[in-house]
Amino acid sequence: MLSLLPQGCTRIKTLYQGAEAVVDLCEWLGRLVVVKTRVAKGYRVRELDELIRRSRTVREASLLNSAKRAGVNTPFVYHVNPVRGWIIMSYVGDQSLRSMQGSSLFASLIRMLGETVGRLHSAGMVHGDLTPSNVLVSEGRLILIDFGLGEFSREVEKEAEDVYTLFSSLMTLPDSQTLMRIFLGGYRSSAGVFAARVEERLREIGSRGRYVEKKLRRSSPGGNGRL
Repeated sequence: MLSLLPQGCTRIKTLYQGAEAVVDLCEWLGRLVVVKTRVAKGYRVRELDELIRRSRTVREASLLNSAKRAGVNTPFVYHVNPVRGWIIMSYVGDQSLRSMQGSSLFASLIRMLGETVGRLHSAGMVHGDLTPSNVLVSEGRLILIDFGLGEFSREVEKEAEDVYTLFSSLMTLPDSQTLMRIFLGGYRSSAGVFAARVEERLREIGSRGRYVEKKLRRSSPGGNGRL
């Protein structure tokens, strides 16, 4: 089902359709833009649904603008309509960092991403869904997109979860350990003294994950124990 668009927007194609939002490439006032529309949830009480959509729309737009002021490349926000759940932002291409896997430039882009995330965290923001698919590559720059799960926070746990999410995405690559070290090198260069506490918490999260995985293996039909 196609989402309703702001007046003056002509849909070119739908880039993404998920449970929470629809993202369309459109023409608006003579320029290419991306329109993100938070979809209504019929199972929620209407007043609650409207409140959630409004607050999340405002928060995401605020994060995009605040991140840009902190030196992080993000799409430019042209217009926000919290009632409709719309964010109109600049179109910055569709080449994701994920599509660059295997490229000779990938390692240098990962270091650049470490520097970018370090700046984001130092400014008191977390992305919430830091995967290579949510990082675009354009003219040698990295652009962070989709702050739908992001928030303003200086909690070390949430900062470490950002990094852990990215590392989980890199784990399938043959040189994942090297890429993680490269990322952390970039992260330290911009996060400064805060990097050490994030790395320490990152190790704790990894240990917790391995512990749960070990318990699950033991509780499986072929395991030797139970939870």
